[in-house]
Amino acid sequence: MRAKREHIDDVQPATVDKHFDALINDEETIDYDPSEDLTPTDFPEWYDEKLFKAGKDYYDSNMVGLTAASLAGLISVLSIPTILKVLIYTKQSGTSCTAFKRYFETILHSRAWYMDDATTKGSDWFRSLNVVRWKHMISSRRSFRDGFGGIMQRDMAYTQFGFLGYVLIEPEYLGLTNTPEEREGINHFWRVLGHMLGISDRLNICRKTEAETTQLCRRLRTEVFAKYFKELPPNFLHMAEVMVDGLWVIDTTLNTDTVFAVAYRLNGLTYHKPLSTWSWLNLKYRELIYTLLGSSIFGPVLRVYFKHLLAFQYWMTLNFPVVAWIRYGKEESKINPYPKFK
Repeated sequence: MRAKREHIDDVQPATVDKHFDALINDEETIDYDPSEDLTPTDFPEWYDEKLFKAGKDYYDSNMVGLTAASLAGLISVLSIPTILKVLIYTKQSGTSCTAFKRYFETILHSRAWYMDDATTKGSDWFRSLNVVRWKHMISSRRSFRDGFGGIMQRDMAYTQFGFLGYVLIEPEYLGLTNTPEEREGINHFWRVLGHMLGISDRLNICRKTEAETTQLCRRLRTEVFAKYFKELPPNFLHMAEVMVDGLWVIDTTLNTDTVFAVAYRLNGLTYHKPLSTWSWLNLKYRELIYTLLGSSIFGPVLRVYFKHLLAFQYWMTLNFPVVAWIRYGKEESKINPYPKFK
């Protein structure tokens, strides 16, 4: 069990503006012992079980919207040069096959965080956190050793934005249910999760209220992500395109230009590349789904339908990834989200 820390409210900058300044100026790298397994005793003292559950329930009710937001977030964090540099160094997502495995495992881990038991030692919730923490720390140490720089606390916070930011900023576009209680719940959920994943409490983008977190996320979108999207770093397009190509194995309706158009839209920008007829239809199909999910008439039924559809897609890809077998071969298609690391 780790020593108790100060309350997060006492550690975080006093205002949103000071928090933003602290984030963009921080140069600290992650630093923890990856051999120490997290258990329920490691939850912070400020953990609120009711709010945490409300955050998990928000995902359960809005899987499509949160999945779309996360995909756009994964694309967006590739625009951060320091994040992209470490990802290229690891050589684990630079081809369609490696991207398929890396990002499908990311999907499985995020689903474990949202859906699995967080109260029992050794549950998939804790197994996932421990594997992710170990992978982050090992990759950071190796990257730093070889002159590419380690994983920065700032970049961990930017990645946290990738999962949460668009959920708070663009709930109407994504068709989310979006009640005040749900927003406070998802804010607290990611506040706790960020803490458990090793993000410093000082930089954790989730503040004491979702309103403050949303305000911070708006600044991050405008002054960080939109800025980098206007001047994309070298290798961004390749890494983003192979990501979408790898995820196509899970959802064969995915289209690269459509995914890019949504990511640009969520960053408050326009994707200027002319869309083919198929890409335009694909985009309008997805936006129609988001609109219907947000309606009081069709939303409840569609949310249940897509919840089960996503579960089936992920189960098939994990157990019988026929498309991956055809594209990459059986051996190269094996997924192991919980490898032994000790």
